[in-house]
Amino acid sequence: MPSALQLIPLVINQSLGPQILNRTPEPDHQVVTDKQNSVSEYDQVMKTKLAISYAVATEAIYRTRLRSISSALDIACGPGHLSINMARDLEIDELTGIDLSKTMIETASANARSQEIGSVRFQQGDATQLKFQDSTFDLCTMMDAIHHLPSLDVVSKSLNEMERVTKPDGHIVVMDLVRLRTRELTERYVKLVGSEYADLGLKDFYDQFQDSMHAAWTPDELASTVPADSHRNWIQIVPRGLPFAQFLFGLPVGQNDVFQRAGSPWKTPPVRLEDISEYRLASMGIHLGTKKRIMPASRASSCPVQ
Repeated sequence: MPSALQLIPLVINQSLGPQILNRTPEPDHQVVTDKQNSVSEYDQVMKTKLAISYAVATEAIYRTRLRSISSALDIACGPGHLSINMARDLEIDELTGIDLSKTMIETASANARSQEIGSVRFQQGDATQLKFQDSTFDLCTMMDAIHHLPSLDVVSKSLNEMERVTKPDGHIVVMDLVRLRTRELTERYVKLVGSEYADLGLKDFYDQFQDSMHAAWTPDELASTVPADSHRNWIQIVPRGLPFAQFLFGLPVGQNDVFQRAGSPWKTPPVRLEDISEYRLASMGIHLGTKKRIMPASRASSCPVQ
């Protein structure tokens, strides 16, 4: 993982000017990861610093929702590590994880069995056509996956589906990568951050990370996909400087800010011991990040959170 000193030039570069790098959608074979070798590499993510992002996401949900979570849906769950972590650490009664890939679902189910997490079940499913009744879930998430979708229209369709299956007093949480300002900056970032994947021999995962950084949405692009007729309060958070992720929260009517409490759902964060300091910095980056209230088209245009 790069040091803070290595990242400083990238932070400066990201802040220097307008967005130049256009989006390049991922290759078709990466949209649905079914090959056993690629799935096996994905299954090793908890051995990498990607676990930091998962911990930050789980903590953000904990701070956002005060009420208990009876039912949750995790879309594009992959090998299930974040689904399992959320079910365990947030004490969710029943969490359903869906993914287009049969191989991912089989791997996720095996991971849940090996960790003896009985509150999680996995099944194949499509983010744009959710096979669930309206207002089913207290929590609906899509983590590190929305960049896989081919167009903003498809992203919008997926968010509309998430809105539909989430209870009126429920929460929607999306976390994803951020497309950086230039191609050169992106390539430097990929080499620095992805060096750990290369060192672990995760070649497919490294290549997919590179493609994902080019396929990621800018914050403005993602904000434009909020359901037009939504009654929720939508807030986007992007860390300052060099953003490692962006969050989009769909809050129930009456909740006007994201974080409702401090603290975490654990005594020790679910990351490697050597990564705890970086996890704390990443957590601080989210909680001190730039917040923007996204008004659905039927109500108003975007404006900064006051």
